[in-house]
Amino acid sequence: RRPGPSYLQAQVVHYRPRVSVLDKELTTVSYHGLVNFLLLLLSATLIRLAIENYLKYGILVSIPGASVSRRDWVATLAGLAVVAASFFVAFAIEKQAVPRQRQPRSRSTAAAAATSATGGSSALPMVGVDASDKLTTAMHLANLAFVLVAPSCITYFAIFKPALGTVVMLFACIMFLKLYSLAATNFDLRRAYRLRDTRLDRDPLRLLTLERGRLAVDSADPDAGTGAGGDGDGDSDSDTDVCSEGGGSIPGADDLTGPTAGSSQEAGIEAVASEVPPLSTRHSFSLNARALADIPVAGDDRIDAKADALPRPRMRRRAATSAANILKLVADSTEAAPPRQTGPAEAACSGMPAARSAPRPAADGRRTISYAVAYPDNVTLGNFGYFWLAPTLCYQPSYPRIAGPISKSFVAKRVSELVIICVTMYVIIQQYAVPTLTGSVKAIDTRNGFWLSERVLKLSVISATIWFLGFYALFHAALNALAEVLRFADRAFYLDWWNSVDLAAYWREWNLPIHYFCKRHIMVPLISAPLNLPVGVGIVVTFLFSAIMHELLFGIPTHCLKGYSFVGMMAQIPLIQLTQWLVRWRGSDSGLGNAVFWISFCIVGQPLGVVQYYYTWV
Repeated sequence: RRPGPSYLQAQVVHYRPRVSVLDKELTTVSYHGLVNFLLLLLSATLIRLAIENYLKYGILVSIPGASVSRRDWVATLAGLAVVAASFFVAFAIEKQAVPRQRQPRSRSTAAAAATSATGGSSALPMVGVDASDKLTTAMHLANLAFVLVAPSCITYFAIFKPALGTVVMLFACIMFLKLYSLAATNFDLRRAYRLRDTRLDRDPLRLLTLERGRLAVDSADPDAGTGAGGDGDGDSDSDTDVCSEGGGSIPGADDLTGPTAGSSQEAGIEAVASEVPPLSTRHSFSLNARALADIPVAGDDRIDAKADALPRPRMRRRAATSAANILKLVADSTEAAPPRQTGPAEAACSGMPAARSAPRPAADGRRTISYAVAYPDNVTLGNFGYFWLAPTLCYQPSYPRIAGPISKSFVAKRVSELVIICVTMYVIIQQYAVPTLTGSVKAIDTRNGFWLSERVLKLSVISATIWFLGFYALFHAALNALAEVLRFADRAFYLDWWNSVDLAAYWREWNLPIHYFCKRHIMVPLISAPLNLPVGVGIVVTFLFSAIMHELLFGIPTHCLKGYSFVGMMAQIPLIQLTQWLVRWRGSDSGLGNAVFWISFCIVGQPLGVVQYYYTWV
């Protein structure tokens, strides 16, 4: 063997500046191996806890419903029957409220109303509303009170098991929200129908303001002095290529009011929509004038952009789009994207005609409000029944629909997931949650703070697991299966809330049906004409409403009306301010806001609330 070159041990090893691998400045390192180790460690810990639980308690799982009394079953069915009856009452109310006459296209009535208003009159009647509408509103309010009060009384006084009571109250709260949206939306459509407001952009309410409890002309509105225009945005009313999901095609692509029902003047109408200048400024907003995506509420631009980045249901199966690409597309949508038109290929896939599945942008950037079914053609049992079953809380006369047959394999997968997860949740509750809660009762009775803290922390793992499973079962498995059966195309029921940098983003993203309802029917009406309340007041009222609904949903089934859920929801407001301050201080990449969210919600908030409710119930 020939000798090689001699080796000098004075080799240069440190030849350039470098950072450590775990330094925050290094963003290209993958932690995949550590994540695998932590998952394996968590699995081993859970297996150890399962073995320890079995050695200590044995098998505690029993047949579901075996310990439920006959009285509970009968009361549960009665509560659900009451909830269903309220829907048919709402349909009967809307059916009798359909106007038999419409306001004629006359300028004399509107001019007289405007003259009297600007000549010193400090109050105006609600334009487009007559005595029958006031009676309809009163009947809807009575029905809404009935759908909450009657099931609440049945649950509180006749149902002992919290699980059955929660089912009744959940359906009652959902029906309450649906019926409110149904009544409020049809109230707007009915006013537009009377005033011939074909595009809902000439609502006279935007020219009014609330003074001492009465509606008066707002002389400070810059649009009030402009001349009256035509019918809106300059779109033609001659289009007939409109797909109606309830009754064929209708004349006018943007016409929400349908054919003329009559030409005689209706008593009590003080103005017509043709006398009101179209809305064209962002600082002015009315109940009818602007579509949901253009409402200036802080933080919603990011939510809308992330939702718009999600692919269409059927197109995602045809296009080879990986899950990683979809998540990257959602994460990159940090700026509001402009509303896009529906091309012929996408229209055929989505089941909606071209440029009709989403509101079209007007010249000023806002979206027009248009549906494929005109009022009053939507006031049918089939149309309302579809909304009853649809996975949404916001009523629309028509929704984007999926074309083609129902995917049976997709429904079977989602239903299988739902059944498996429900069985798993039941086993976890019976085998692990109940013994832990029983120990927490003894800890509260002995006033042992350390023991109670240990019970709460132990329960946090169980409650978080149940909550994650329940979230997937409801918002992914159940709602997607229901949407496929109904061919409901908009399946953005949630966003990536687990990455929320603050609590405000979490409350917007984890439950989009509730978010859209609160934004559409609570927040925006409060900050819009004629109330024009500050945004902060709208936020407080929205959380107040949510706190009341949470207290009904959890307090009544457990017979514990002590305000735990109410206080917990109202406490979210200062926590939101805290997490937003942390984001401003350390940046959105620091993770502090996300950590506060997990600690306050899953590690401390949920288990502590469960312990309090269980202690009161037993």
